[in-house]
Amino acid sequence: MTLATRLNGRTAAETIAAMTAVFRRVAPGLRSSVTFDNDTDFARHRLLDDLFGMSTWFCDAYASWQKGGVENANGRLRRWLPRWLDLDTLSKADLQDAIVSLNTIPRKCLGFITPFQSLLQELGKDVRIRSS
Repeated sequence: MTLATRLNGRTAAETIAAMTAVFRRVAPGLRSSVTFDNDTDFARHRLLDDLFGMSTWFCDAYASWQKGGVENANGRLRRWLPRWLDLDTLSKADLQDAIVSLNTIPRKCLGFITPFQSLLQELGKDVRIRSS
């Protein structure tokens, strides 16, 4: 399941504020750990452990394979948000539309169900999504 939000800046304080706002909306059982790049934006990562009990991990330099899920999601998001697109011109609604689209595409690795359906199954709910 991919979650995303707009950052107001690239400081560690702004990054952790955005992350805590997102993780507050996620059920505690679904937020056990997070993996980061080695970037100063994540310098306040210990707050996630303090606030939510989340383990934080950092990838080795130039080892993007250590966070394959993030790299896969980034590649998929580029279908809706190409590199040339100025993200500052993108509305919050447009960003959320892209995230909903991403989470409602069936995946082979999930047995051809969507990430949304997989999350609901994890929560013990049975929902079927059909396109018309």
